[in-house]
Amino acid sequence: MDLKDKKALITGSTDGLGKLLAATLVRKGTQVIIHGRNKEKVENSVKETGASAGVVCDFNVPDGVVGAFSGMGDLDILVNNAGVWLEGNTVDAPPEKILELVNVNLASHLLVTRTLLPKLQKAGFGQILNIVSIAGVEIPSGFYHTIYSAVKFGMQGFTEAMVKEFDNKNLRVMGFYPGGMETKIFEKAGDKYLDHEPWMFDPKESVEAIIFMLTRDEKVNIKRLDLINHLQA
Repeated sequence: MDLKDKKALITGSTDGLGKLLAATLVRKGTQVIIHGRNKEKVENSVKETGASAGVVCDFNVPDGVVGAFSGMGDLDILVNNAGVWLEGNTVDAPPEKILELVNVNLASHLLVTRTLLPKLQKAGFGQILNIVSIAGVEIPSGFYHTIYSAVKFGMQGFTEAMVKEFDNKNLRVMGFYPGGMETKIFEKAGDKYLDHEPWMFDPKESVEAIIFMLTRDEKVNIKRLDLINHLQA
């Protein structure tokens, strides 16, 4: 499928994987809409990536999601990418951080998808690609991130249910399940990881995988793609 002249919204695209994907899609001729919670970062990312527009919305305040996205015009592709990280013992998880993960990693994606579904259904062929996580399908051995896993399992369930809902319709729903990438998500959460840990990989690999998913023939649905670090080095 040719992505030229398609219109795509990528949530959480002012840095990391989302921003890299935005820049790549722009180079392919896609009209990209940047999303973030900070107006200045959104405006800068629009300029830096060559995106067509930007939308500012704090996903930790889900009451504002519908209003922020309901006025959007035509749309061909929605990439639900925004996310925050939390690890550590469950008993140590601050209640406000638990709610932030539920809001940002799950509730707001459900609301964005629901709000934009009519636009995507009117497209010649619409696509929804949810950036879930390998943590949404399995619990790693010897390491736990209970709250993060809970909301990602929720996104996995939402994705699988949407695949069934839109089977044999002109709307393709897919789930992308990456492992740890070299992005700022861990740093933003206050974790002291190195820029490259043995289990991390370059987010460019994820971008290539996502582009592959988005460009398959309309009859093909890669409903789930796992991407993990095979060599721990």
